[in-house]
Amino acid sequence: MSSDVTAAGALRTRLADPRPLSGSQKLMILVLSMTLYGVGDIVASVVPEFQVGPLELGVSYFSFIAVVLAALLNPFWVAVGAPLGELVFSDMLLGDFSGFGELEGFLQTALAIYVAGCLVRNPLNRVQVALAPVVMVLVDKVSGGIVDITKVLVGIDPETLDEADGLVGAFLVAEGLDVVVTVVFSGILFGALPALWLTPRLYGKLEPIMGLRPRDPEHPPRLTGPKGTRFWPVAVLALVAAAALALLSQWEEFVGREGGISTIGAFEPDFVDRYGDVWLWIAAAVALVVGLGVVVIVAVVRRRRAADAADADTTAGTRRSDDDEASF
Repeated sequence: MSSDVTAAGALRTRLADPRPLSGSQKLMILVLSMTLYGVGDIVASVVPEFQVGPLELGVSYFSFIAVVLAALLNPFWVAVGAPLGELVFSDMLLGDFSGFGELEGFLQTALAIYVAGCLVRNPLNRVQVALAPVVMVLVDKVSGGIVDITKVLVGIDPETLDEADGLVGAFLVAEGLDVVVTVVFSGILFGALPALWLTPRLYGKLEPIMGLRPRDPEHPPRLTGPKGTRFWPVAVLALVAAAALALLSQWEEFVGREGGISTIGAFEPDFVDRYGDVWLWIAAAVALVVGLGVVVIVAVVRRRRAADAADADTTAGTRRSDDDEASF
C-alpha cells in the first residue's frame, strides 16, 4: 500500500510543473494556436452550407482545434492566440477585417476558449473532453446572442416597444435556432468527436515540444482573472466591453459615419474576388508555413539555450570537483 502511495506521489511530482511559463513558451503556444485556429477558420469558410428553410446548416468554426490545444497547453495563452489567429490569418488574408470593431468577437471567443480549456481537468477524461467543445460554443454563441439582442433592444424606440414585440420574439427564435445549429455542427460534429480522438493521442506528446509537462489532473488550471482575481467579474466586464463596441459600431453605421472608431485599422482588399477560391488555399498554406516556422525556430533556440545552460552547469560542477580534490 505504501509503495502505491509513493509511486502516485512520484508521478504527481513528475507531472506537476510548478515553474511559470517562460517568454519563449508563451510565444510558442500563442503562435501555434494562432496558426492552427486561423488556418482552420479559412478551411471552415470553404465548407459548403445548406439552406433548409430559414436555417443555414454549416460549420461556423472548428472548435476542436482550440479545445484540444487548451486542454493540453496553457488555456489562457491558447484563448488569446486562437481568436488572434482568426483575425490575422483568416480575416486579414481573406480581406474581411473590419477594424477595431473586431474586438467584440475576439473577447467572446477568448472567453469561450478559456472556460472550455479550464473545464478539462484531465485530458484523458472522455466526458470532460466531449463537453468542452459544446461549452465553448454555448459560451460564444450565448454571449454573442446577448450582445445582438442588446443591439436590437437599444435600436428600438421605447415608445414603440409594444409594437415591436413580434420583431423581438422572431429575433429571439432566430438566435435560439442559430445556437442549436452551431452546437450540433461546430460543437459536436466538428468539436467533440474530433477532440475525443485527438486529445488522448496528443496528451504527453505535444507538451514536450513546448518544454512543458503533461497536465496533472490533481493540479488543473483554474478559472481566474488577471493576477489571481475572481474570474466572473472579469468575464462580465469583457461582455460589457463587447456590447459597448457592438453598439458603437451599430450607431456609426446608423448615422452613416464612415471612418469612425469601430473601423480603425480596417483592411478589406478584394483578394478572393480577384483570385477566386484558390486564394483561400494559398492563404491557408502561407499562414501554416509562417506560423509553424516561427514555432520551430523558437523551439530550436530555446533548446539550444537550455543545452548551453546545462553545459555551463556541468562545467561549473567539474571545476568545483577539481578544486575540492586539489584542496584535499
